[in-house]
Amino acid sequence: MRKLLVGLAVPVVVIITAVIIIPFVLPVEAYKDRLIALVKQAMGRELQIAGPVRLSLLPALTIEANDVSFGNAPSALAPQMARLKELRIELRLLPLFHHGLVVDRLVLVEPVISLELDKAGHFNWVLSQAATSSPVPAGGKAGPATTAGGWGISSLELGEVRIIDGKIDYSDQRTGEAEQLNNVDTTLTLRNGGPLVAQGSAVWHGERVTLALDLGQPRLLLDGSESQVDIKLAATPTTFGFSGRVAGLPPARLAGTIDLEAKSARELAKWLGSPIALTTRGLGPLELRSMLTISGSMISLSDLSLALDATKGSASIDAAGVRPVVTAKLAIDKLDLDTYLPSASAPTAQPVAAPGAHPAPSPATQGGQRNALTGASPLELADVDFDLEIGSIAYERFQIGASTLGLHVRDGRISADLRRLALYQGSGHGRVTVDPTSSVPSIGLDLALMGVAIEPLAQAMVDSNRFSGTGNFDIAVSARGRSEQDLVRSLYGSGRLSLANGRIDGVDLLKLAKSAAKIWRDLIGTLDVAGAPTARSRGSIR
Repeated sequence: MRKLLVGLAVPVVVIITAVIIIPFVLPVEAYKDRLIALVKQAMGRELQIAGPVRLSLLPALTIEANDVSFGNAPSALAPQMARLKELRIELRLLPLFHHGLVVDRLVLVEPVISLELDKAGHFNWVLSQAATSSPVPAGGKAGPATTAGGWGISSLELGEVRIIDGKIDYSDQRTGEAEQLNNVDTTLTLRNGGPLVAQGSAVWHGERVTLALDLGQPRLLLDGSESQVDIKLAATPTTFGFSGRVAGLPPARLAGTIDLEAKSARELAKWLGSPIALTTRGLGPLELRSMLTISGSMISLSDLSLALDATKGSASIDAAGVRPVVTAKLAIDKLDLDTYLPSASAPTAQPVAAPGAHPAPSPATQGGQRNALTGASPLELADVDFDLEIGSIAYERFQIGASTLGLHVRDGRISADLRRLALYQGSGHGRVTVDPTSSVPSIGLDLALMGVAIEPLAQAMVDSNRFSGTGNFDIAVSARGRSEQDLVRSLYGSGRLSLANGRIDGVDLLKLAKSAAKIWRDLIGTLDVAGAPTARSRGSIR
């Protein structure tokens, strides 16, 4: 027994000694060129290792390379797709003897990764066909991708990938769009045939964002089939989740449920890079839940549940095309317009000029620069067909009943059809048109009200109960100009009022005129298509 134990101990000691000594005697630097050639053959990209390379066998076969860079696609702008301060790879020994490659752990220390979409629509992280597959023989099928040395790409098994303090840039050469993630710390796990699971965080637009990703079958996704995917994002401005199925790389088809919450829609829009210019008290808490479907250029939101401020509703939205066509239907229980209209008594904030600097011109004296209806407009980004049903509308003292509105945008021109309006026991319909695209922008209003109870209407307009009866109203006005002031000065049209069983006990005509003028100014202010706050101004109505 003693001899047997001694016989077993000898090879164990030899193996341990070899494990300790081999890394010191093996000329690892001599294999740099071989490793670089293997990467070039397998992926079609240049690998450079400017720093030292180290090898250790305990506790696992570990290769460490410093100052590493990986070449970019020929059409990319950045010279390297990735640069790393340090790269550590832990391999399993036994699979190497069977021409397999099992990476237990891959660590990228301070990587700088540049992701690009070139002018032809090609992603730089998609490797060339020649580099990833064998030539197709005449009359045959493509064989499995292989690398020199006999390892097949299909035999690669990747365990854990860790990114430490990384930076990821994305740019689109077609649009000039660019984004950046900083302080990226992420752990990904991918076992052969299993799911891809990622957890980590990064800083985007000054906020730390945490990510949890579970991609059920990534190999099916690479083959063009579909896979289950679950995504959760969380940051101070918002939380977002998606659960569904995705197909194709980049995703050509996607279907599932989205869930978004924000304490402030205004702060969320600012964080996303599209600040809201409205100086109102609205656009607070936001909740959105919907089914999302993306197929090619078609985007659809169905079974949408929306809550914004105190407004709740449901909708369906479809968008498609190079110039998107957005078709939407939205139903709202109650809409409080005072939440989104500026207060008449609210002072206009004026910037403080630096010492010795000329004071900034006010919106009313800028020659239509801030309150002009000309220039690039968000309305030119898409065509819109929007159907809106509202249970009730509150505007100052006005209480409006069930209403139906159709909003249409074509090439930047707006038309709003008021198909149904319930107002103080009466009904109405009308149309508003806005054309900011012509050399002199124009606006038009046609409105008809029938059978309206005069007393509650007068109470809302001039806080008076001296009117009574039933009235019919017709008004058709139009205006042209480059600013709110020009529009008010050029206002022209006609109106008609008929009363039945009416009575006037006494009226403050000045107060009535001021109330009507205020309603008109609020209407113009909400139709400021340049997206900037409009100035409160006085004008005359002819």
